[in-house]
Amino acid sequence: MKMVRTLAVSLALCVAGFAASVQAQTPYPVKPVKLISGFAAGGSSDLITRAIAQALSDQLGQPVVVENRGGAAGTIGMGAVTTAAPDGYTIGILANTTINALHFTGKPLDAANRFTPIGRFTSSRILLAVNPSVIDVRTLPELIEYVRNKPGTEFTSAGHGGLGHLGLELLAIDQKIKITHIAYRGAGPALADVLAGTVGGMIIEANAALPHIQNGRLRPIVTVSSERIPSLPDLPTALELGYKSLQIDSAFGITAPPGTPQPIVDRLRTALKQAVASDFYTNAAAKAGNARYFEDAPEYREWMEKDFARWGEVIRAANIKRD
Repeated sequence: MKMVRTLAVSLALCVAGFAASVQAQTPYPVKPVKLISGFAAGGSSDLITRAIAQALSDQLGQPVVVENRGGAAGTIGMGAVTTAAPDGYTIGILANTTINALHFTGKPLDAANRFTPIGRFTSSRILLAVNPSVIDVRTLPELIEYVRNKPGTEFTSAGHGGLGHLGLELLAIDQKIKITHIAYRGAGPALADVLAGTVGGMIIEANAALPHIQNGRLRPIVTVSSERIPSLPDLPTALELGYKSLQIDSAFGITAPPGTPQPIVDRLRTALKQAVASDFYTNAAAKAGNARYFEDAPEYREWMEKDFARWGEVIRAANIKRD
C-alpha cells in the first residue's frame, strides 16, 4: 500500500511538472491582446496610444486592440487592468495623470502590488502659454511679476487635479504668487477659452498649442518639460532659467495586471522595446510631438513612485481637494 501511495504521489508530481512545462512552452500571444486606455478616443493621448498599439501588433504578431474606457481621470481604465486575468491578454496604458488621481481617493500607489510594469515609452512635451491680448508678457520672470502685481490672475488647464493644474499650483507655491485656476473638462474647452480671451493662459501640450502659436493667438512663455521642444527650439526650459522645481513630464507606460507570469512580462517588454525603436512608431511620435524612449520596468516603477510622491506634496501644500 505504501508503495502504491508513493507511486501515486510521484505520478501526480510528474503530471504537474509536465503541465507547467507545457504552459511555459505555450507560445504567447496566440490571440489578440486588449490594450485598455483611460483616455477618450480622438485626443492626443489616444493618438499615441494607437500608434504604440500598432507597433506592438507588428512585434507580437497578433492584433493589439485599443479599448477606450475614459472617465475619472483614467482610473476607470486603470481599474479594469488591475482586476483583469493575469494572462497577458489584457494590458493597459498608464499615465502619471492617472496615478495622481489616487491622491484624491486616499489610496496609496502600492505599485508593487497594483501593477506589473512593462515599460515607459513616451512623454508629452509641455509648455506654459498665454493669450498675448490678455497677458502681454514674453518671459517667465515677466509673467511672475505680472501675476505678483495682479494677484488672482486666471489660468486654466485640461482638468482639476491634472498635471496642468498641479504645475500652476507648483509655480504659485514656489514664487509665492496667487493664481486662480479655472478647471475645464478637457484640453479642448480650456484652450478655446484661452484663445477667446476669457482666461489668460494655461499649461498645455506643445502639439495642441503649436498651430495657435504659429498664428500668433498664443504666446509660448516657457517649456516646462525636462527638455526643449524640437518645434520650438528657442523656447527655454524652466530648468534652464533656474526654476528647478517647475518640471512637468506627462509620461505614458504599459502595465499588466498583478501576478502576470514572468515569461509573458519578458515577451511584452521585448516587444515594447522593439516597438519603440521601429520606424513606424518613431514617425508617429514625431508627428504627435512626443518624446520617444524606452524605460525598463524597474526604472519605470521607481520613476512612478517618485513622481507620485512629488505631486502628492503639491496637492497637500495647495490644499487641492477632489473635484
